[in-house]
Amino acid sequence: MKLHEVYHLKIKEERTKRKMTQKETAEKIGISRSYYSDIENGRTLPSSKVLFAINSVLPIFLPVDDAGGVQRGGDEVVQHSSR
Repeated sequence: MKLHEVYHLKIKEERTKRKMTQKETAEKIGISRSYYSDIENGRTLPSSKVLFAINSVLPIFLPVDDAGGVQRGGDEVVQHSSR
């Protein structure tokens, strides 16, 4: 499966894990609840701007901390190797 085919499932999983409603999530992202619902139910794909806003509220990819590390599973930080 391609990412766009499972993206909506990942954000719903993360939202429910955090016990947030669609309305609360949409407000934190800065979009309408109906637009968020369309994204979460796979009816539309978000723009890159909205995608980044969603990731700031529901970090489902690689959330980067201020030190340049990638957080995994909560507070654990994995440092990037320099190339």
